[in-house]
Amino acid sequence: MPCCVQKFIVKTMAHHHLWILLFCLQTCLEAAGSDTDIFIVNGILGESATFPLNIQPSQKVTIISWHSKTSVAFVKPGNFGEEPIVTITHQNYHERISVSGQNYNLELRNLRIEDSGIYKADINVETSKVTTTRSYNLQVYRRLEKPKITQSFVTSVNSTCNVTLMCSVDKEEKNVTYSWSPRGEEGNVLQIFQTPDNQEETYTCTAWNPVSNNSDSISAQQLCADITMTPHTRHTGLMSGLAVLSVLIVILPSVVLFLLCKKGEGSFLKNFSKNPDGENQHSEQQTSWDFKL
Repeated sequence: MPCCVQKFIVKTMAHHHLWILLFCLQTCLEAAGSDTDIFIVNGILGESATFPLNIQPSQKVTIISWHSKTSVAFVKPGNFGEEPIVTITHQNYHERISVSGQNYNLELRNLRIEDSGIYKADINVETSKVTTTRSYNLQVYRRLEKPKITQSFVTSVNSTCNVTLMCSVDKEEKNVTYSWSPRGEEGNVLQIFQTPDNQEETYTCTAWNPVSNNSDSISAQQLCADITMTPHTRHTGLMSGLAVLSVLIVILPSVVLFLLCKKGEGSFLKNFSKNPDGENQHSEQQTSWDFKL
């Protein structure tokens, strides 16, 4: 192989390795300057959430750029130790953002559901030419209202009531979990086998989301109220019903007969009073019959 060709190959290989080295160096610097962890930030609808940067005073910030689905804001240090200068870059965040002068933590107020999403802060400081990026996942939730407990699928076998309790919140909320006490069961459905001897227990359903919880309760006495009577209670109720039925059978015909008699007597007297001639004739005939006798 000619000497000039060998020199060309060596030079090309050296140039190629140099590019590989530069690419690896750039990748390492980017990895060192980026925080791959995503911090979870939970907020309540209508309230505020804080994105913690926790920048130390020794780190002299030059500029911080916040962005989400769009650009959010630019933050620069204030003059002569004053509060940082915040420039809002999107109208959706107007008058809702403030930055702490102590650690550059960003606060977003009057949270909306649509504020949920990924937020990133690109941080530049005087002592480093590398931009550090921190990422946050903001999730906005409503405060949970009181859940409702409903019962369904009620059956009864040998004085035992089999009932299914269901717990739910009015509005469809995300990341809602349910738990039951004193059973310690998870989920919004609870299966109960209720006996007449177990009427003192109270079942409580608690609904949870990452920012709030609320609960509702139902007593065992409210479950299967029409079919969980004890045998003694059923016997007493049956005897009472038979007694009332017997009284009705005896009294009702007597009352009806009495009313019919009163109605018939009234009709007779009314007809008799309307025929005075008939009355006299009847009296004369009665007299003549008495005289003949």
